[in-house]
Amino acid sequence: MTYEPNDEQEDVINSVDPVLVVAGGAGTGKTTTAIAAARTYLEAADKQLRSTRAAAERACVRAPLLAHQRVLFLSFSRTAVAQIIDRAGDVIRPYGPRLEVATFHGFAWRIITSFGAHYGFPPPLTVLSSASVRVPGAPNGLTYPQLLPGARKLLSIPQVSDHYAGRYGLVICDEFQDTDGDEWQFFQLIAPRARRILLGDVNQSIYGGFKPGVDPLKRIASALAIPGARKIDLPPASHRDPTGVLPAAAEAARLRRFADPALRVAADSGRLTITQMTDDRGHGKVVDLARRARRQGHSVNIFTHTNVATTQLSDALTVAGLKHEQVGFGEAYGEALAAHSALVRYAIDDGMFPLRELAVYITATQGGKGIPPLAQQVLDPRGNPVLERAIAQLATDLRDAATPLDLGRLADTVTGAYARVGTFRGQETWTQAAQRTRNALLGRRGEVSPTAIVEDLGRLRDESLVGNLAGRRRPIQVMNLHQTKGREADTTILLLGTDEFYGRETEPYPDGSRLLYVVMTRARRQSHLVVPAVAHPLWRPLINVCRTNI
Repeated sequence: MTYEPNDEQEDVINSVDPVLVVAGGAGTGKTTTAIAAARTYLEAADKQLRSTRAAAERACVRAPLLAHQRVLFLSFSRTAVAQIIDRAGDVIRPYGPRLEVATFHGFAWRIITSFGAHYGFPPPLTVLSSASVRVPGAPNGLTYPQLLPGARKLLSIPQVSDHYAGRYGLVICDEFQDTDGDEWQFFQLIAPRARRILLGDVNQSIYGGFKPGVDPLKRIASALAIPGARKIDLPPASHRDPTGVLPAAAEAARLRRFADPALRVAADSGRLTITQMTDDRGHGKVVDLARRARRQGHSVNIFTHTNVATTQLSDALTVAGLKHEQVGFGEAYGEALAAHSALVRYAIDDGMFPLRELAVYITATQGGKGIPPLAQQVLDPRGNPVLERAIAQLATDLRDAATPLDLGRLADTVTGAYARVGTFRGQETWTQAAQRTRNALLGRRGEVSPTAIVEDLGRLRDESLVGNLAGRRRPIQVMNLHQTKGREADTTILLLGTDEFYGRETEPYPDGSRLLYVVMTRARRQSHLVVPAVAHPLWRPLINVCRTNI
């Protein structure tokens, strides 16, 4: 797609303001425009560097060996931004390698692993997932809530601060209106003299109901209070859906204007469809819609309301033979890698069978605040003879694959282990992680170093837990509703359930209506809703106005 900026986008691209707030609705090109601004900045920085070197050469003096400037792009979802950068590849080339994209926690982890060993964070360092914390026997490490404070502590050290000040001349923040106090403070400490581009949209602020400290209007006001700050509002036209049909319907739904003709236009044209589920969970209808979209060559995003519903739907898609990617399950993906690593270590070295690592993975896939019953049984399988025998046979097969060492057999045994402990739920993240493990094993022909393999998988695990690593992207993606921002697909499918909880708000549902707007604006071509017989009042008026599609 050729990027042709409008006047306001050109203003963003050519801006040299110390702080620039870029506001715009869904699909208005905020991220692509910011990437174009990053390229303009890097071009100007390179020109200045060449000029400095040429002037030093003419004066016959030794010029300092300055590094090429880089741009940092911080987001809550690295995969969402990475997809946009892929689509905007022609905008950033040939400067792509100098545009660094990270999540807040991912960048904090990068700072800690780069400098922590010298300033109070002795190695070995690892990230403790919430699942690992819940399962007894957790090793030493840093939990998610400790990452940002740890990185802020390091950034207060002049040597560390100077490193990033010299590296980045421009720092971009996506969805900045949803930063809490800790994230905003952390953001301000990164290369504080660098220019800032802040991307946001109050109407897409969907975290306020469950993320303390989020106040989008206050955050925008605080940004504009910074000396030299300026705001540019992008035109409302959506590049995602140039017809304007779905954006207009989404805006009407956000404002709870269900008599707005835009909703009927979207429904009557088939761009917005609502289908009542034909089974208890609606999986059959979702599978049918996804298959139909893929036959048309469409990319597909499927949304559910909870992580549990996402996992259950993922399992149903797997049974149906629809290859897909679970989005937002970095913890489960990372703990799958940790379990693979522990199984490899057990096969090659002496030691105890890694019951805890398997229990942590099961806990990560099933969520909640406690330890799932299956994870408890894995920790002590003596009360479940069938499970105990399955684990004993798995242990034997692992040792057999390593004596003598057969890397192919070992890879098969390790990556197939989850299916043998008697569970099906959540297997997609295990399958996604399996390819990484196979590469780690089968890429080491000849002498095998168990330590090197374990270290590689451990590093990948940590990167996954902080959002810097994702599985293979597939044309069908499944995710929780709150993972939707920044994403787009040809076809979107929203699966609603019965008795869903959307907080304690009532009409006009200010938070819930923004969520409705975000979901409806992800689609380029078609937006489908699969609904139960009785839906939550947040969605019910929309369903009623489109009841001819049920």
